[in-house]
Amino acid sequence: MTKRMNRVLGLRMIVGAPVTLMVAVACQEVTGPIWVDSLQLEPDSLFLIPGEMAQFTSVPLDQRDNELPERAERTEWIVSNSTIATIEPQGGVATVTAVKIGSTNVRVSLGRGTGTGRVYVEPFELREIRIDPVPGGGPIELSQTSTWGRRTTVRPILIGMDGQQVSTEGYRISWRTSNTQIFIMVGNQEVVTGTSISIRGRNTGSATLTLVVGDKSVSVPVIVS
Repeated sequence: MTKRMNRVLGLRMIVGAPVTLMVAVACQEVTGPIWVDSLQLEPDSLFLIPGEMAQFTSVPLDQRDNELPERAERTEWIVSNSTIATIEPQGGVATVTAVKIGSTNVRVSLGRGTGTGRVYVEPFELREIRIDPVPGGGPIELSQTSTWGRRTTVRPILIGMDGQQVSTEGYRISWRTSNTQIFIMVGNQEVVTGTSISIRGRNTGSATLTLVVGDKSVSVPVIVS
């Protein structure tokens, strides 16, 4: 009987040893040193127009992805391109001011942690778009020709909400023809992106030239004689 009891006790001690060790390790993980292991920005991206302001907030995370808001005050901020947007940091919060159209990164660092946010500065909202030159708002007239030398160049005119013309920089601009048999755009492309294009008549008749800028479009007839 005594030998049997000793054997059972021995088994219990052997089985119990790993459990005790696991508990000790777990306690060490919970009570061990805490450091900033990564950083994230809220929000991760800002979409602004020139002159507009918004804020990023730095959120430090420890090695277990727990937030450490009390350490955010020591965050370091860097903007990649200050000609696109400027930044004024105040601890864990940074105010971003959009300068001109484009995009740039905002990088943050603290301890072992780093993070990146993106700032997009978009063009002003447009009131209308126009095709220039269009005499008196009428059709564009072309002569039928088989040579590339005789062609007409057109360009987009963009009008902002204040009624003033704005730069084409940063806008998505495309041109389309309704019938490539009547006239074509230089390069013989169905859609040409750019601030100006040249069009050439191919056969007599009429077709439509369309300018598309973002979600706006305007069309003008093209007559080839």
